[in-house]
Amino acid sequence: MDKKDGTGEDYSLEILPETDFEEMDKDEEDSGSREFRLRRWQKVLLAVFAVIVIAAGSLTGSFFFLRARGEKSLKTEVPETAEQVTPQEREGLFITYNGKEYRYNDDIINFLCLGIDKDIPIEEKRETGSEGLADAVLLVSIDVNAGQISLLAIPRETIVPVRVQDTGGNFVKNENKQITLQYAYGQTAEDSCELMVDAVSNLLFKVPIQRYCSINFQAVPTLNDAIGGVDVEVLEDVWGDHCTLYAGTTEHLDGYEALDYIQWRYEWAPETSMGRLERQKQYMMNYFNQAKTVVKDDPTLPVRVFRELDGNMCTNITVDDLTYLVPELLDISLDTDNIAMIPGEVTEAGEYEEYHVYEDELKDLVISRFYEEVEPETDEDSGTAPRNAE
Repeated sequence: MDKKDGTGEDYSLEILPETDFEEMDKDEEDSGSREFRLRRWQKVLLAVFAVIVIAAGSLTGSFFFLRARGEKSLKTEVPETAEQVTPQEREGLFITYNGKEYRYNDDIINFLCLGIDKDIPIEEKRETGSEGLADAVLLVSIDVNAGQISLLAIPRETIVPVRVQDTGGNFVKNENKQITLQYAYGQTAEDSCELMVDAVSNLLFKVPIQRYCSINFQAVPTLNDAIGGVDVEVLEDVWGDHCTLYAGTTEHLDGYEALDYIQWRYEWAPETSMGRLERQKQYMMNYFNQAKTVVKDDPTLPVRVFRELDGNMCTNITVDDLTYLVPELLDISLDTDNIAMIPGEVTEAGEYEEYHVYEDELKDLVISRFYEEVEPETDEDSGTAPRNAE
């Protein structure tokens, strides 16, 4: 059937007579074939190039999409003034101290990192029916604007109001206990982590904690060996299950040696958990600096390790979060000035130790790390004439 455009003109394809081919000169035929083949390969190459460009564009677009989504989900939105939110919403975002108002620095992202004392999968309960104890409690804070990372260590013996729950997960009462015990009251690993987030946030005057990550200590060798091991200058003698380390020596920790170094302590000697905490802080700093070097050569490493820890880790960190954070962390520094422990003192309570916080000093520390002073509004800002104007 003839195809027309509605004007009466015929646009059907014509069948060329065979004589048109027979009359073609041989040279013209060869030349035409070559040109035809050349044009065909040009089109093929152009198509391949287009596919590569589109694929690369899609990957790049996906990368930036994930980064943007990760940044949005990680950062806490903070209004410019406290008057823009209700008193309940204001908690943690604004603090008034010594007559001054402070606003939470929304460039800071806080991660609560927990080391759980059990050698079974993170989701399994111990024989006692509990989820285990949080032997290491560390708040890792990343300031993406300043390009800094800081660590705030919280001794496991720190006395806080622990939310006591029954075996059905129902609230019973708040009781002053060691913070390590709060993890044990969860019904699941996720529930335990959320209880710990609340306990630490309350301890730090409601500071926002955006993400959590708990690992059982059996995951430490995997994390350690993923970056090729970690070098430390041994802070004190360690008589572990897998190695013996002597104070003052420099050691390269592989596998379970790393676990011994951050887990072992003299259980029969007072204040030995403080020494262990110092080793954990030192190990974390050295680990971070070593990891930065390794990840620069292999940016996919964090995601691979993230997947390898399945079963030994409970976290609400997402792939979007990692996509945003990893490039940021490569340019972020960590030094001893940014590693601190909440101020307080150890006291003996029978056979157990208790760590009691110096509240005023802790508030000073929290404000200096996480908040910025709100400049008082001037008459010019408010659009009114100065009070003393004549």
